[in-house]
Amino acid sequence: MKLSKLVPLLIILFLTKSFIHAQKIGDHPRVFADKSDRQEILSKIESEVWAKASWNKLQEEITPYVTRHIKDPEWIVSRLAMYWKDGEHFTQCYIKKQNWDYGEGNAPLPTVRLPGMRTWNDYVNVPLEDRISYNESGDLLGVSRSSADKTPVLIPYKETGHMIRANNMEILKLAEKAAFAYYITQEEKYAKFSSDILWTWLLGTYYMQPPLDPQQSTKGPGGYEAGGIMGYYDYEVIHDDRQIPAAAAYDFLYNYLNANPHPHLKTLNKTATEFAGNVFKRFIEIDLIRGGKVGNWNVNRYKNILNSMLVLESNDFYEDGKGREYYIPFYTEEKASDHFAGLPVIMEFYNKTTGLWPESPGYASGMIPLVLEMGVKLYKSGVNTLAGNPIITKAALANLGWLDARGNLVVFGDMRGGPANISSFESLLTYATWEGDTETAEKMATVIRKNIASGQYDRNASDWQSIIFNQPLLGSGSDLPFHKAAYSPFHKHIIMKNGNDENNGLMFTLYGGKHKSHLTKNGLAMQFYGQGWAMAPDASAYESYWSKDAGYHRGIMGSNTIVPGYSSGDIVVNAMDPFVDTTSGLYNTSETSENVSFTDVSADEKRRLVAMVRTSKTTGYYVDFFRSDQLENDYIHHNLGNSMDLKNDVNKTLSLKNVNDLGTKYDKNYAFFKNQKKIKYADDFNATWTTTAVSPALITNMWMMGQNNRDLYVVDAPPTTLRSDITPGQVNKSPEITPTLIVRQNDINGKKHPFVAVFETYETSEKSIKNISKLKTSENFISLLVTSKNSKQYICNAIDDAFYKVDKNINFKGVFGIASEKNGEFEYLYLGKGKSLQKDDFKIAAVKEVISAELKYKNGKYYYSSDKPVLIQLKKGKLNEYPAGYNVEIK
Repeated sequence: MKLSKLVPLLIILFLTKSFIHAQKIGDHPRVFADKSDRQEILSKIESEVWAKASWNKLQEEITPYVTRHIKDPEWIVSRLAMYWKDGEHFTQCYIKKQNWDYGEGNAPLPTVRLPGMRTWNDYVNVPLEDRISYNESGDLLGVSRSSADKTPVLIPYKETGHMIRANNMEILKLAEKAAFAYYITQEEKYAKFSSDILWTWLLGTYYMQPPLDPQQSTKGPGGYEAGGIMGYYDYEVIHDDRQIPAAAAYDFLYNYLNANPHPHLKTLNKTATEFAGNVFKRFIEIDLIRGGKVGNWNVNRYKNILNSMLVLESNDFYEDGKGREYYIPFYTEEKASDHFAGLPVIMEFYNKTTGLWPESPGYASGMIPLVLEMGVKLYKSGVNTLAGNPIITKAALANLGWLDARGNLVVFGDMRGGPANISSFESLLTYATWEGDTETAEKMATVIRKNIASGQYDRNASDWQSIIFNQPLLGSGSDLPFHKAAYSPFHKHIIMKNGNDENNGLMFTLYGGKHKSHLTKNGLAMQFYGQGWAMAPDASAYESYWSKDAGYHRGIMGSNTIVPGYSSGDIVVNAMDPFVDTTSGLYNTSETSENVSFTDVSADEKRRLVAMVRTSKTTGYYVDFFRSDQLENDYIHHNLGNSMDLKNDVNKTLSLKNVNDLGTKYDKNYAFFKNQKKIKYADDFNATWTTTAVSPALITNMWMMGQNNRDLYVVDAPPTTLRSDITPGQVNKSPEITPTLIVRQNDINGKKHPFVAVFETYETSEKSIKNISKLKTSENFISLLVTSKNSKQYICNAIDDAFYKVDKNINFKGVFGIASEKNGEFEYLYLGKGKSLQKDDFKIAAVKEVISAELKYKNGKYYYSSDKPVLIQLKKGKLNEYPAGYNVEIK
C-alpha cells in the first residue's frame, strides 16, 4: 500500500481503538451532542436567526402531538403500523416473490408490521389525523400521486408499497424530534411522548425475527443467513432505515429510559441499555451480511447502521464482546466482504480526475453528503474520517457541475431532478470550522449563500441535526464561478452554459447513455434550458422501477433523440468548444467565444451537433444538426407547454388529422403516446409550445428545415415529472400530459438528409428571432441564416473536409462555423474545429492543423482567440499569422 494511503488509515485505526475509552458506559447522549454541548446549542438558537427559526418550526410541528399525548397517550402509538390483532402478533414473517406472504407465531406484545411489498405503488398515506388507529388488517388509506382525484382509497396490505415504511418512519421521526426537544428543554412531556413511541417500536421489533425467504426471491434465504438484499426489517438493506431515528431518540432519552423502563423489561430480565442494544445489534449484524459492497447500496447501508453502532456501549459491556469499538471499524477501516466495503474502498470508487461518483446524478449527489454526515458524527465521537481524504471535498464540489442556473440537478439516468443536497456543504463548513480552516469554511459558506439566494435552500427550515451541527456563515458574497463546459466520459454526459443566471442564462446537455450504474440507454439525447428551466426535458415521472411506465421514462422514448438505432456504447466527441481535457478535470479551462458554444458527438450510425448562440445579454438560441445513417427515422422532441401548434414557414396553422396509431413502432413504449394527429409535410415548419401556467407565458419556438418523405405527428406524451419544483408553474407535472412532436422520415437516409432545427425560448412578446432560412445544402453540408432583432448569423456545418462556397461572400471548411453581423456591420467570425471561414473581407484560417478560433469586433477594436496558430485577415488587409491565445487584441 502506498504511504499516502497508509498514513490516513493508520490515523483512523489509532483513533478507532482509542476514542472508545474516552467515553464511559452510559455516557449519553453522545452521537450528535453531549451534555456539555447543550448550553452552546441554546446560545446558537438565541443568536443565529436561522437556528431560532428552525427551532421554532420544530416546536410548532411537535407541540400539538405532545400536548394531545398528555391526555390521550394512545393516539399516536395506535397509529404505528403493527400486528395489533390478538393471536396474530407475528414473530416470523415469510417472503414470496419479494413480497410479504404470511406470518406466524404470537408474541406477548404487538409486533411491528413488515412492509407489505418490496415495490412502490402510486399512493401516499393520508394525514396522521385520518389514519386508522390500531389497524389490525394493515390495509391503509392512500391518496394517488398521479391522479387528479385525491379521494382516499383503502389499499390492501399486500399492495401498500412503501406506505407501511413511510407511516412508521413519520412517527419515529416525531419521536426523534421530541427527544431532541427534551434534550434542549429538559421538559418531561417531550420525553414521555417520545419514549412511548420508542418502547412500542423497540419491543415490537425485538419479538420479530428477520423474515425468511424460502424460495430466495431476494437472492438469499433470509433469517440470520448471509446473502441476498434484505435487511433486518425490510426487503432491502438500503431501506432498513427506521433504526436511524430510533437510535437517535434512544441516545437523547437514555437516562430517562433507564429511569422509566417499560414494565415488560422485568419479564425479559433486561435493563433498558441491554434491551435496546440487543435490537440495534440485530440491525447491524444483518445489514453487514446483505447487499453489495459497491455503489450506493454500500454507502446507504452504513448510513442506516451508523447511529446504531454509535449508541452501543463498549465491547466489555456485552457478553459477545461486540460493542462500539468492534463495529465502527467495519466502516472506518479497509475491510471488505462480499457484502460490504469500508470507507477507504468507498473513496476509491470516486473518479480521481472528475471527483464524480459513477452513477446518475440522483444517486451520485446523494453519496458524498452521506459520507460527510457520517464523518461529522464520527468526528464527534473522536474518529476523524475526513482528514487525509481530499477526494471528499472534490466530490462535493464536483456535484456543483451538475446544477442548472436554478440550482436543480440535470435529469439523466434514474433520478427525479430537483435541488442538490446542500447538506454536504453544511457538513464541510462544520468540519472546517471545527478544524479552524477558515478558507474552506468561507468557500462552503459561499456555496450555501448561493443556494439560499436562488431559493433552492431554506436554512431557516433546518432540521434538528442541523441546528446542532450547522455553523455561522463566514465571509460575504453568494456568487459562485461557473464553467462553460463540463464533460464526464464515464457518464457520457456533456453540459454547456452561457451565463448562469436563471433569467438569461443559456444551457444545453448532450447525453450518450449507457446501461447500468443507474444510467439509461437514451441515445444522443438533448435537453436545453430557458428562464432557468429545462424546457426540452428528459421525462422522469415514473413512480418506481416496477411501474408500468418505467420503461418509457427511463428509456429512449422519454428523451429528445432519434429512434431507432443507437442506445448505448462508446461515443466519440468529434469537436467540442469550449474544450474539456478529460485527462485533467471535469471542466473547460479556456473559451474561444463569449457568444458560441457547441459539441459534436458520434455514436454508431448517429451524429449530433448542438450549438448555443447568444445574440445579446438576454437572448439566444440553440441549433441542432442530427444525422442518422438509416432510411427510417423518428426525431422525437418533448417540450414543456400547456399547448402546442404547428405552422408553416409563413405562420399559417397546419391542419392535422386524427389517426388511430403511429404506424411504425420502433419501441414498445410508443404505446404511451396518445391522441395522435398527423400531416404529411415536406417544407420548413414551426412548432410552438406555450406555457400559460406562468405569467407572462413562456414560449418555445422550434423551426425545422424541410425534407422529403416526412410525416409530422403531434402526440400526448406522459407527464414530465412528479416533482412540483422543476417545471414553471408545475406545467406537465403528473397527471398532465406533455405535448410532443415526432418527425418521421420514410425511406430517406437521415445522414444525407439530416434533421436540422433551431430553438428559441422567450416570454410573451419577447421573441428575438425574426426569420430562419436555409442557404445551401448537400449530402455533407448545411448552411442557415438566422435573423434576429439586431443581428444575423450565417451558420455552417459539414461532416467532411471539403471546401464550401455558401455564396459569393462566404467560404467555409470545417465542422462548424458562424459569421455574425450586428446592425449590418461585422460582429465576429467563429470557426469550430476547421480550416477556414471567410465572409466578405474578413477571414480566419488554420496555419496547419484544424483550429477553434474567433475574430471579433468589440468597442472599436479587433480581438482574436485561437487554440493554435491562426491566419487572420481584416477588412482591406492582408492575411497575417498570429500565435495561439485567447481574447488577444490585434494592434
